[in-house]
Amino acid sequence: MKNQFLRSLFTSSISIAPIILLVLIISWTGLAPIGGTFNYLLLISGGLFLILGLTLFQIGASTGLSKVGEYMGSSLSKQSKLWVVILFAFLLGALITCAEPSILIVAKDVSIPSWILLGGISIGVGIFVVIGILRILLHSNLKVWYIFLYLISFMLVALIDKGSYLPFIFDAGGITTGSATVPFILSLGAGIAIVASGKNATQDSFGLVGIASIGPIMTMTIIVLINQFSGGADWVYSVDSSSVILDNDPNLFKNFVTNLLPNGGPNGTLIEVAIALLPIIVIFVVYELIFIKLPKKQLLKLAIGFLYSYIGLVIFLTAVGAAMTPIGKHVGTMLAINLGDNKIVLIIIGFVIGMVTILCEPAVHVLTTQIENVSDGTIKKTTVLLTLSIGVGIAIGLAFFRSLYNIPIKVIIIPAYILVFVSMLFSSDIFTAIAFDSGGTASGPIAVSFVLPLVIGMVYQLDNNADIYEQAFGVVSFVALTPIIAIQLLGCKQKLSQYLKLRVMRKTIFDSDDAQIIHF
Repeated sequence: MKNQFLRSLFTSSISIAPIILLVLIISWTGLAPIGGTFNYLLLISGGLFLILGLTLFQIGASTGLSKVGEYMGSSLSKQSKLWVVILFAFLLGALITCAEPSILIVAKDVSIPSWILLGGISIGVGIFVVIGILRILLHSNLKVWYIFLYLISFMLVALIDKGSYLPFIFDAGGITTGSATVPFILSLGAGIAIVASGKNATQDSFGLVGIASIGPIMTMTIIVLINQFSGGADWVYSVDSSSVILDNDPNLFKNFVTNLLPNGGPNGTLIEVAIALLPIIVIFVVYELIFIKLPKKQLLKLAIGFLYSYIGLVIFLTAVGAAMTPIGKHVGTMLAINLGDNKIVLIIIGFVIGMVTILCEPAVHVLTTQIENVSDGTIKKTTVLLTLSIGVGIAIGLAFFRSLYNIPIKVIIIPAYILVFVSMLFSSDIFTAIAFDSGGTASGPIAVSFVLPLVIGMVYQLDNNADIYEQAFGVVSFVALTPIIAIQLLGCKQKLSQYLKLRVMRKTIFDSDDAQIIHF
């Protein structure tokens, strides 16, 4: 346990520290000063709490959430009754989504009723987890499913009259797959693939996260369409001006207490996290008692893992609400005040923030190692990390560009998806599966808790009457798209390299044979 804690502490530290350092540099250069001593203490203490919370949550996820996914995935693949597979796969996919930090962060920060937001996203994930599992069991082609499901999604999106909801709809797919859902769904898919797919287990282990992330896009689109056709009121995003610029208040640390306890809430993270995790535990216990029947020793380990997850998630979300989100809005506001007339510089800053942000997502470091192993070392971890860093830098730079010039999201996102599907045609199946899964690893809690509030603060400062849904949201969807394109292009590169090596090998063999021909 000690070694696991130290490893998690290290990955959490290298995830959070770059963002804290970047904020300090921006503040010291005068581009976005964060205020006096107490605000610096808020930043540092918030960073330390984020590191501690993420460390404990990672330990809990690996010993609790991921293990539950493995056990249930392996068991479900052996079920002879299809309705059992569908029922429990749906419940697990939906309920694990309720525990996702990114969704809990966004739910507090939008005007859409929480029960609609959480319900819609959770149902979408649950349905599409079922679809993904059935694909594995049926050994269907993953690329065909991606094209088919995205085609339906875009057809539904085209029916929306008000374009201001589109950025948020596409963001819904990105915020769904984060530090809670990714390890769980990956483990669920791996558990099913190992039993059901045999020699294709490695390839079928990937792709479930990518399919699950389509669900919220589709369900949120349907919810907006229902609201549109029923003549419901518009969901207007309102920014509280008092929360945009930090006050140099000695009592500012009360934010931690008020975010932790129910009176700061509405429920406080203590209760909200319990509400999010409890249904998962209940469903697993019911399934375990009926089908799996684990030894008490393993159940105790799972219980300890869930306890770590609970404590870590409480600490992490408290730090996000008390420090990172208000600091992000403040930095965006100050950048707009000091550089509002120099939009090119703001876009460059967005690019730098993007390059740092991707390094701050713990799952990215797992992903890069995974790709190096799958490619047998031909694609190095550093190459993937550099590619993703530049790609996400471009993504957030584009998001800044779109927000500053109020460009409709479809002008950027449609060509991006065209590039996704064109590169899919030339990439190998395994790299396509990993690519779509990796979109969730990039758009994690750091992008949602810091970058999105930063853009909101910047847009609000430049125009108090701006439509926040239209101009600020969309950042997460851009971040989620970049790894899909980048990794599929790396897959194309590997496929081309293998083809060229094979061609050289064949030529060598033929030349060698020709040299042995005897002429009479």
